[in-house]
Amino acid sequence: MSFGLSLRSVVIRKNEQNLSTFIMRLLLPKWKKDYEKALEIRNEGLQLSTLNNEELASLYAGNGGTYLYLKDYNNATLCFDKAFELVQEEKFPYDEQFIEVIESYVKANRKEDALKLVESLLQRQSYHKKFRKLEPIREKLLT
Repeated sequence: MSFGLSLRSVVIRKNEQNLSTFIMRLLLPKWKKDYEKALEIRNEGLQLSTLNNEELASLYAGNGGTYLYLKDYNNATLCFDKAFELVQEEKFPYDEQFIEVIESYVKANRKEDALKLVESLLQRQSYHKKFRKLEPIREKLLT
């Protein structure tokens, strides 16, 4: 009896994995369309003349994150460029996602730009000490 339950659970798990894989393959194009829709909506927002630089940067960073998720590193970094440019004079807190952003530059074959970004972010230690966490990434980029 125990053997029968074990065999049954293996068959169920295998069927669940196959079903799960099948469902993922069905939904992936829909999810991609959802990301494309999000990009479209944010791009419409970027056309609004009433937004300040911080709001515009947020939209660009959102697009960058979406492109990053879609593994479109070139477009991701172009969006991150615009976002950081818009808030270069602003004080903003450290965010763990900066590491992924920096890595996207490397993946887009923009290692020098990644280094410039890290160095720019490291200068922000004067008001937010957590930016120090980027020092090992700087060292890695220099090698």
